[in-house]
Amino acid sequence: MAVIDLSSNNAYPYVKSIGSVGTTQQAITLPDSARTVSVGGDVESVLVLSGVSDGGAVPADFITIPAGNLIEVNLPSGKEQRIGSIAVAASTGTANITVILEAK
Repeated sequence: MAVIDLSSNNAYPYVKSIGSVGTTQQAITLPDSARTVSVGGDVESVLVLSGVSDGGAVPADFITIPAGNLIEVNLPSGKEQRIGSIAVAASTGTANITVILEAK
Protein backbone atom coordinates (compact mmCIF):
# COMPACT_ATOMS: atom_id res chain seq x y z
CA MET A 1 0.00 0.00 0.00
CA ALA A 2 1.34 3.48 -0.78
CA VAL A 3 1.13 6.50 1.49
CA ILE A 4 -1.44 9.03 0.28
CA ASP A 5 0.43 12.33 0.23
CA LEU A 6 -1.81 15.35 0.75
CA SER A 7 1.04 17.52 2.10
CA SER A 8 1.11 19.88 -0.90
CA ASN A 9 -2.62 20.66 -0.73
CA ASN A 10 -3.39 24.33 -0.07
CA ALA A 11 -7.02 24.69 -1.20
CA TYR A 12 -9.75 24.19 1.41
CA PRO A 13 -12.00 22.51 2.09
CA TYR A 14 -10.41 19.49 0.44
CA VAL A 15 -12.12 16.11 0.15
CA LYS A 16 -10.27 12.85 -0.52
CA SER A 17 -12.22 9.63 -1.09
CA ILE A 18 -10.30 6.40 -0.60
CA GLY A 19 -11.91 3.19 -1.85
CA SER A 20 -11.42 -0.38 -0.67
CA VAL A 21 -9.34 0.30 2.44
CA GLY A 22 -8.58 -2.94 4.27
CA THR A 23 -7.87 -3.70 7.91
CA THR A 24 -4.23 -2.58 7.80
CA GLN A 25 -3.19 1.05 8.08
CA GLN A 26 -3.52 3.36 5.07
CA ALA A 27 -1.24 6.28 5.95
CA ILE A 28 -2.12 9.83 4.86
CA THR A 29 0.38 12.70 5.02
CA LEU A 30 -1.28 15.97 6.07
CA PRO A 31 -0.49 19.50 4.87
CA ASP A 32 0.94 21.92 7.46
CA SER A 33 -1.85 24.40 6.70
CA ALA A 34 -4.70 22.02 7.61
CA ARG A 35 -6.31 22.86 10.96
CA THR A 36 -9.08 20.25 10.98
CA VAL A 37 -9.27 16.73 9.60
CA SER A 38 -12.56 14.80 9.50
CA VAL A 39 -12.69 11.08 8.72
CA GLY A 40 -15.54 8.64 8.16
CA GLY A 41 -16.49 5.55 6.22
CA ASP A 42 -19.38 3.56 4.86
CA VAL A 43 -18.68 0.81 7.41
CA GLU A 44 -17.14 0.93 10.88
CA SER A 45 -13.63 2.30 10.48
CA VAL A 46 -10.65 3.27 12.61
CA LEU A 47 -8.50 6.38 12.80
CA VAL A 48 -4.89 6.12 13.98
CA LEU A 49 -3.22 9.29 15.28
CA SER A 50 -0.03 7.81 16.78
CA GLY A 51 1.91 4.76 15.72
CA VAL A 52 1.13 5.41 12.04
CA SER A 53 2.78 2.78 9.81
CA ASP A 54 1.53 2.39 6.24
CA GLY A 55 0.50 -1.22 5.68
CA GLY A 56 1.05 -2.09 9.34
CA ALA A 57 -1.38 -3.55 11.81
CA VAL A 58 -3.64 -1.11 13.65
CA PRO A 59 -1.99 -0.29 17.01
CA ALA A 60 -3.71 -0.65 20.38
CA ASP A 61 -4.56 3.06 20.54
CA PHE A 62 -7.05 4.14 17.87
CA ILE A 63 -10.43 5.81 17.46
CA THR A 64 -13.41 3.75 16.26
CA ILE A 65 -15.72 5.58 13.86
CA PRO A 66 -19.23 4.10 13.52
CA ALA A 67 -20.48 3.45 9.98
CA GLY A 68 -21.86 6.52 8.26
CA ASN A 69 -20.35 8.95 10.78
CA LEU A 70 -17.49 11.46 10.72
CA ILE A 71 -15.05 12.30 13.48
CA GLU A 72 -13.39 15.71 13.49
CA VAL A 73 -9.90 16.24 14.91
CA ASN A 74 -8.51 19.72 15.45
CA LEU A 75 -4.83 20.12 14.58
CA PRO A 76 -2.71 22.69 16.42
CA SER A 77 -1.12 25.66 14.70
CA GLY A 78 1.98 27.66 15.46
CA LYS A 79 4.76 26.15 17.53
CA GLU A 80 2.58 23.50 19.14
CA GLN A 81 3.52 19.93 18.39
CA ARG A 82 1.26 18.45 15.73
CA ILE A 83 0.94 15.20 13.89
CA GLY A 84 2.15 15.08 10.29
CA SER A 85 0.17 12.02 9.27
CA ILE A 86 -2.80 9.88 10.16
CA ALA A 87 -3.85 6.38 9.17
CA VAL A 88 -7.25 4.90 8.43
CA ALA A 89 -8.45 1.31 8.21
CA ALA A 90 -11.62 -0.75 8.11
CA SER A 91 -12.61 -2.48 11.34
CA THR A 92 -13.40 -5.60 9.29
CA GLY A 93 -13.45 -6.30 5.56
CA THR A 94 -13.02 -3.18 3.45
CA ALA A 95 -14.25 0.38 3.75
CA ASN A 96 -14.70 3.38 1.50
CA ILE A 97 -13.28 6.22 3.58
CA THR A 98 -13.63 9.98 3.19
CA VAL A 99 -11.07 12.45 4.53
CA ILE A 100 -11.96 16.14 4.72
CA LEU A 101 -9.29 18.77 5.34
CA GLU A 102 -10.15 22.30 6.44
CA ALA A 103 -8.16 25.39 7.38
CA LYS A 104 -10.50 26.77 10.06
